[in-house]
Amino acid sequence: MTMLVHPAEDQALRNRAFNCRMRNRHYEEVYYAFRALKPLMMQTDIKDRREWFSTIGEKINQCESSLATCLEYAQAAVFFGKSEKVALFSSDKRWGILQEELLLVYFLIELQSTMRYILSRLETDKMLQNIDKNIQSKANEAHVSGFISNLQKNLAALNLATEQEFRDLHTHIEDRFTIGNALFGTLQELQHFY
Repeated sequence: MTMLVHPAEDQALRNRAFNCRMRNRHYEEVYYAFRALKPLMMQTDIKDRREWFSTIGEKINQCESSLATCLEYAQAAVFFGKSEKVALFSSDKRWGILQEELLLVYFLIELQSTMRYILSRLETDKMLQNIDKNIQSKANEAHVSGFISNLQKNLAALNLATEQEFRDLHTHIEDRFTIGNALFGTLQELQHFY
């Protein structure tokens, strides 16, 4: 039995193929942008924390930008044409939606949330570093009060804790990418859009 495809449905399927290809391309960009963070995270003797945090912020921002685009294509590939019924992969080997595609969307949403959290923390840290810089310049000008010296100690401890937290988050994201890469690998193997 030959099944005729309506021209609108045919266009929707071509759009799905395009969205899947773009999702794949941008996923690789996200992963390589994230991998560019590793050398920064491995640094142990940080001389200028402001510069270190700033560089991390630039790399995370670049990663988050690619991630937003990837997520947009991933969602479009899965949720396109809401009025049209799309078959699952088990019944349509060429155009069907895989469970892994849905999981990849959720993975990307989680990853974006983590990236935004890090960017927010970096912004907070930048403000704290500015406070610390102002305190140090005032401490050099006048007698250091007990309050200011305690604040500086607390900021120094917070800086060390923040460094460790960023390293821990990096390790966590690396572990999550193991899962994401497995999903992505499965999609690459099973989906052959021409």
